[in-house]
Amino acid sequence: MKYARSLVLASASLLLAGCGIRASEVVEAGGPAVADVAQEGGMLLFFVGPDGSSIPVARFVDGVTPTATAKKLAALLDGPTPEEHAAGITTRLPTGSTPVQVEPATDEEGSSRAGAPEKVHVTVAFPVRSLDAAAVRQLVCTTAHAEDPEGLVKVTLTGSDGSLPVTACD
Repeated sequence: MKYARSLVLASASLLLAGCGIRASEVVEAGGPAVADVAQEGGMLLFFVGPDGSSIPVARFVDGVTPTATAKKLAALLDGPTPEEHAAGITTRLPTGSTPVQVEPATDEEGSSRAGAPEKVHVTVAFPVRSLDAAAVRQLVCTTAHAEDPEGLVKVTLTGSDGSLPVTACD
């Protein structure tokens, strides 16, 4: 009986010791995964998370037709919903309805890529040169993912105070 108890205790201690897998550090694997929300009848908007980083937010809209980029940007400029705000999601952009114009780049600027333009121009009614990096990322990433599911479109932002250099969503 004493032998059996010792065998059970020895077996249990081996199980508790683990299976030989060594602990490792967290491995960074890039930015957040972004789903193709447009195919599911939604839009992907980029806001600012509690830690100050960009955070994609999916909003679903009625209807099957994809929502135009300008309408997605107008939704972005309306700011986070009360539920999103309660979750710590904020915006660094001026909120409220403001006209937004989105135009593909001309051919001499390298605009043709199968299915999506390579560059687009976004014009807003507020100053863009004084926006911080998080606010610029909100506009650029929302536009890039509205134009191309992979977000590979480059964006030029123009506001009441001039234009910013061509920017990619990174």
